[in-house]
Amino acid sequence: MSSLPTATLRVASIPFAAQRGAIEHNVEHVVARLEHAALDGVALAVFPEACLTGGIEEPVSSGLRKARRAHLSALATSVDSPLLAAVADAVERTGVAAGVGLIERGANGALHSSYAMYLPGGERHVHRKLQTDGQRHIACGDRFTVFDTRRGWRLAVLVGGDNYLVENARMAALLGAGLLVAPHAPSGATDAAGDVWMRRMLPARALDNGMFVVYCDGARRGEHESEDAAAAIVDPCGHIVAQGVRGGDMVVADLDPALIATSPGHRWLGARRPDLYARLSRDMQPAASARGGYEPRSASARGAVPISFAVVKRDAAGF
Repeated sequence: MSSLPTATLRVASIPFAAQRGAIEHNVEHVVARLEHAALDGVALAVFPEACLTGGIEEPVSSGLRKARRAHLSALATSVDSPLLAAVADAVERTGVAAGVGLIERGANGALHSSYAMYLPGGERHVHRKLQTDGQRHIACGDRFTVFDTRRGWRLAVLVGGDNYLVENARMAALLGAGLLVAPHAPSGATDAAGDVWMRRMLPARALDNGMFVVYCDGARRGEHESEDAAAAIVDPCGHIVAQGVRGGDMVVADLDPALIATSPGHRWLGARRPDLYARLSRDMQPAASARGGYEPRSASARGAVPISFAVVKRDAAGF
């Protein structure tokens, strides 16, 4: 585990609706928001998945699905594109680190939902989405993205569906992350379903692993686009400390690193029993063929255990 940060970090989650294929326009919007965030003393600004290119959300029409690969390829760009250099320049000028998403075209032609973290001083880290189920034209990344900042914070990035698997968040924590950046893009889920996920699963990831989580969701372009975006910042105890109403502006919170060390999740990381968890790193097996690591159904008695019980009359109106 890494040493814990000591300095408070002011972060912002900044949702917005990206214009599909209009990279230059979207970059200009990000730059303007960074300049505004700098006036509020923000040190890290988190933007949604694919916010620079748009287009990562699944199309509804079956006809559009057939042209999905060509559609995504037309939107894709390189992380070394001159257009993205404007984001790096804004980070350097404002001193606000920024995370931005894009559909990336890799050197081998593969398409990725990638997330670039730009830090003051010219440093850049790129995460490729690990879990792309339902996005068959998007290739999976093959590694976790965890890095240290000059402010003493260790950050991890998990994009969209990466956050749905508990193992991914746990790996980020075991790699020493005290802050998880969790950008998302609009999906086919209803607003209500997205709200449930944000209220339940997101705090659970933070609580289980003793780390802060910054969540930023984009918005669909359309008549009600401003109502779709969402933002939240969760502390290591699972409390949502800042939450944006749908259609609202950026949300800001000061992250107190002392909460990491005192959180239940961080303390329990040291009590893990890795010798019992070998099956977690294997493919799933049918129950009939699985062996080991649990008490077999045919276990023999290992000695008597005294049991006492009482019969209590239950009130009909009770639970």
